Amino acid sequence: MLIITNRNINKSNFKNGVGDHNAFGDYANAKGPNEVRLAHADKVEGVWQVRLVTEPSKITENNIPSKKAFAEVRERLTSSGKNCVFFVHGFNQSFYKNLEKSLALEKEHGVEVVVFSWPSNPGGFKTKEYRSAKRNAQASVGALDATLEKLGHYMKEPFNKEALEACDIKFTFMTYSLGNYLFQNYVINALYEAETRMFDNVVLCQADVDNAGHQHWVNNIEAGKRVYITINENDWVLKWSDANFQKDRLGRTARNLVASNAFYFDFTGGPNVGKTHGLFYEKTNDVVKSFFTTVLNGGRGEETDGLVFDSKLNAYKF
Repeated sequence: MLIITNRNINKSNFKNGVGDHNAFGDYANAKGPNEVRLAHADKVEGVWQVRLVTEPSKITENNIPSKKAFAEVRERLTSSGKNCVFFVHGFNQSFYKNLEKSLALEKEHGVEVVVFSWPSNPGGFKTKEYRSAKRNAQASVGALDATLEKLGHYMKEPFNKEALEACDIKFTFMTYSLGNYLFQNYVINALYEAETRMFDNVVLCQADVDNAGHQHWVNNIEAGKRVYITINENDWVLKWSDANFQKDRLGRTARNLVASNAFYFDFTGGPNVGKTHGLFYEKTNDVVKSFFTTVLNGGRGEETDGLVFDSKLNAYKF
């Protein structure tokens, strides 16, 4: 998978150009939070191997590292026929945890993942760490913006009408948990210029953001097709966030579901859902899995068998 990160590089963890699951740390890049590095990550015989994308001493229009890396992703997708998910993780995720969740996403739903990895695990007492992570999320807005701008530009090159018409690759953007706070800050920032329109679907999974007033920024999200928001009123992680910091998390509240451009999915009470936070990768039931497999592959989640639309709630549910 391709990793795009504004985390600090742990150079001591590299040997002959190959790093491990600790290749990147829990702080922002030494050059600042807007500085990103690209790397390729593979799990070989149970061990993560991370290779930095080489940066030339003198960058020109023809040797920009991200341009080559994104072109390779596009070629790989065209060859494999897989769809792609751009994934922004949540709070308390070391680089290793981020790799493992991304791999689980790939295996569970048959997609290729491009990872945006940000320093969400700064350490310290949990409540203090959470506040620090939120500040890191705000500081990472510029890095996400630059990444999506380049990604949108490179994935469209070279322009070939016949090739575009023949290509059936779907591209989905998913933000998870506190990653939604990073995304919210991006959408309300002047930097946001509908960069997410290149994605077929935008999925706000178990969003650790305020439910109150969420429609004001969600309505500004541009997607090629659809915007999805998932909910579990018993989500144990968002319950902790509720209890310690603020009330009524979007991913844990089945009311005030009023964003005009979003489809809401309330999985509360579904078989084996319980207190699950990681709905997209933890084992719950076939309906939840089918929903995520569908939307992460660019399809229509509202056509998922086993869910019905509740007009009073304005959400699909069991």
